[in-house]
Amino acid sequence: MDLLPDGAFVRLESRVTGKYVHADEDWERVSLRPNGPVPSLNAVWRVEHWVSPDQGNTFVLLQNAAYGRYLSFSMRKAQTGHRGRRTTQMDRSEPNVLQNLNAYPWMWTVERLNPPDQDYVSLRYLTCYLRANGRYLAWNIRVTADVDPDAPRVTTMMHWTVHQVAASPVPQPLPLTLEDQGAPGGLLFPHPPRTIRHVRASDEGEFDQNHHNWPSFAFYDSSVTNLRYELVQLQHDLKWNEDMSAYTLCMLPGSHGRLMPLVTDDLPSSLDSMNIVVFRTESPGDYSAIFSAACTALVICLCSHSFSMCCGISVSPDRCTSTVEEYESGTSDNVEIHLFGNQKHLSTAAPDTVT
Repeated sequence: MDLLPDGAFVRLESRVTGKYVHADEDWERVSLRPNGPVPSLNAVWRVEHWVSPDQGNTFVLLQNAAYGRYLSFSMRKAQTGHRGRRTTQMDRSEPNVLQNLNAYPWMWTVERLNPPDQDYVSLRYLTCYLRANGRYLAWNIRVTADVDPDAPRVTTMMHWTVHQVAASPVPQPLPLTLEDQGAPGGLLFPHPPRTIRHVRASDEGEFDQNHHNWPSFAFYDSSVTNLRYELVQLQHDLKWNEDMSAYTLCMLPGSHGRLMPLVTDDLPSSLDSMNIVVFRTESPGDYSAIFSAACTALVICLCSHSFSMCCGISVSPDRCTSTVEEYESGTSDNVEIHLFGNQKHLSTAAPDTVT
């Protein structure tokens, strides 16, 4: 567990392909993607330790920083060209029966490999190991879970390098620009509707835990900024001065999931209902809820002197760390994750080390 401490942010890199475990925008599939010149927030995962109530064993849960769902095992057979079973993104809703471990598809057993492979880890769900695909056919990019019943062993395709994300306090502003949703009414909506359930948290961070009691509305858009605007309009605060950064939106992925702040540009392409908790930014509840029951609001930025290219949030040039040549070649590993409000500033460790 030393490589995956509770509450840490990490990326998982395949030993063989050099690609990272990535939560796809459909809110379901999990794939391998290269780091690229602008590393994706979809490849960042928050670690949570979960202790089995019956046996006391500690398992690792990995919650995606972009869309909030958990890396999970699926009984569905892997796609053609892939080995084993599929992995997927799932909400975390725990059943009432503790003895049925199959009902906990998001729990993983993590083990550091023996020398000379001690710089790598394996992740196992029951008897199935998280594995990469595409050693010989690069288009086979799905992440699966597999075990060879004839020769059960951990192959190099099941070896993962853990890149931790270190934290230091540097708050960032949240730039917000409303996006055109198109003309209202009927077939002119650019997107089919999804149901948004929402609840306002008190300044102490308390809110109704039963999302079935929350009000809801149909949202005909994919923009997180526009969703923020609609939700802010519903808060009925007397003095918010149209400052949308005065509120923090957190997604609740299932009845037992941890809150995940919404800081991506777009919502997932899936039209599944979303449960949103609204906090007043910098309230005591905002701080305690996000840091004791959730991760901080994340965004990954790669900067090069006077140029910055970011995912959902801007960064000033004085925090740039990569050269123009590194940016253009896609070789820079100087990745910064910037947060806003009470949140933190994060920077990734060098990819050739396990910390």
